[in-house]
Amino acid sequence: MCEECGCSDAAEQGHDQGHEHDHGVTAALSHNDRLAERNRGFLLAKRVSLVNLVSFSRSKALALVERTLAEYGKRRRVAALTVAGLETMGVHHDHHHGHDHDHGHSHGALPEESPAVDAHAVGHALSHLDLDHLDLVLIENGGSAACQAVYDLGETARVAVFSVREGELKPLKFPLLFADARAVVINEVDQAGTSGFDGAKARANLAQVAPEAAVFELAPATGAGMQGWYSFLDELVMSNSK
Repeated sequence: MCEECGCSDAAEQGHDQGHEHDHGVTAALSHNDRLAERNRGFLLAKRVSLVNLVSFSRSKALALVERTLAEYGKRRRVAALTVAGLETMGVHHDHHHGHDHDHGHSHGALPEESPAVDAHAVGHALSHLDLDHLDLVLIENGGSAACQAVYDLGETARVAVFSVREGELKPLKFPLLFADARAVVINEVDQAGTSGFDGAKARANLAQVAPEAAVFELAPATGAGMQGWYSFLDELVMSNSK
């Protein structure tokens, strides 16, 4: 597999037939990785866990975040980084980064129209949170699947989220997004019957691309499965507790 773009090996993809990488993109990813490590060190010092919820437009990850804040927030000190949440905190604003390593993104802390959230945006957002009084930060990271797959944000854990409405083939269609996930959420399982979702096939597909990931079948609308999800978050928080 190519380390720069994640495509299959050279023989399959024709690297010897003119397949070239944009070295500007490679430099941007390198710069992002340095910022991600800075975020990770900062969070470690503050003993705050960061969960990167990578998802798709139809995954209903926001519903998961909202239920988690409402219920798990009674147990732990939790904040969420979403566009709406940042606007409420008054820290969402457009900002173009003019670094020497400028990677061409024009975005706010977590911009609504950005194709992906990067480590710089997350670091900027974290600087506006009172991390001394938090245990956990959730990032609702819905955007370009290709970008999400390679952008390290400095998270403690990456969790891939997809809805039963999106079908059991989702992991096979976007394997890189799932490959590095510590956990996978199959969301809206209360809709599995009406959507024709095959849970057994979905788990088999996940076993191919993310064999080590914990799998949670959740229904934020009804609360089904949420206690198992909260136990997973507890493990993250307790391993990094104040």
